Amino acid sequence: MKGSTKENMVDSGHRDAEATARRSRPARHGLHGEYTDILGESPEMIEVLEKIEVVADTDAAVLIQGETGTGKELIAYALHRNSSRAAEELVVVNCAAIPENLLESALFGHEKGAFTGATERQIGKFESAHRSTIFLDEIGEMPLSLQPKLLRTLQDRKIERIGGTKPIPVDFRVVAATNRDLQHAVRDGTFREDLYYRLKVVSLSLPPLRERREDIRLLTNHFLQKHAQDRSPLPIKIASSTLNLLYTYPWPGNIRELENAIFYVCLFGKTDAILPKHLPKDIQDFNGERWRSAVEVAGGLYTQDTIDLPLGLTLKEVEREWILQTLAYLDGNRTKTAKALGMSLSSLYNKLNSYAAEPKF
Repeated sequence: MKGSTKENMVDSGHRDAEATARRSRPARHGLHGEYTDILGESPEMIEVLEKIEVVADTDAAVLIQGETGTGKELIAYALHRNSSRAAEELVVVNCAAIPENLLESALFGHEKGAFTGATERQIGKFESAHRSTIFLDEIGEMPLSLQPKLLRTLQDRKIERIGGTKPIPVDFRVVAATNRDLQHAVRDGTFREDLYYRLKVVSLSLPPLRERREDIRLLTNHFLQKHAQDRSPLPIKIASSTLNLLYTYPWPGNIRELENAIFYVCLFGKTDAILPKHLPKDIQDFNGERWRSAVEVAGGLYTQDTIDLPLGLTLKEVEREWILQTLAYLDGNRTKTAKALGMSLSSLYNKLNSYAAEPKF
């Protein structure tokens, strides 16, 4: 088949070494410590799980980045519950849910009489997080006017209540999360660069579900067990056609959407096997149109309506066939293939390198 020689050349030294390192890692399903609801066996999630275990029992600030629904709050809880601060409750602040004029008081507290309506002293979230962890969710939505005070608190480990005159030492660990591109916000001037680097001592990037499709079966079985405990009968198998649909659906709502879909099945699918008709309608109605459009946008010449996937394949075999047939469709162009499949180019190279024999173009 045709293809650009330059496009298809593989830097054997770098990529083969990376592929060997990834293959040498043991399969992982979850954390070894507390809070084991975070599951994964894809290379991307194995890397996240390994980082969590290294940094959990430290005071390093962690910035968790990822799309909505990828499990950022679960990661924050895991970091806290696997730390020496776990005896105290995790203190959660949703920076997007608190009005701007109230957020400073919510974070740092205020003294009686500090402003109209301040009839008594209020302890802020940072004081409540003494000897614990404070989780600043949606940190990208924090007003620029409040960021200098947050930065000073992170630097000095002291807070000042509104209307107060005495700095108060606080022992806390900070974990922050966002679905925004904070580097872009720094360039736009809506997020302070010094605060960004203060929060990003350790960075955890959660991949969207469409880039970790090999985890779908594992997550599906987990959610079946979680939501079907009080319901009978428990679905005992998933039809291959359903797995194909779960695997190819783009999951714009990520893991949260998958869990909601399985919960829906447990509520309404009174059966011992899950068929496509038991899934929510928007998932049932997915017929590959989005995928075909993605191929066209990527510049491929789409000439047929389906990709042939025989019954009886394992999930990993389905993934392999899906990737290789798409690659063949696009004449071996890896950049276009990665775009069509909604994955990063590096993820695609890792997949291809993990196969016993990479197709030659």
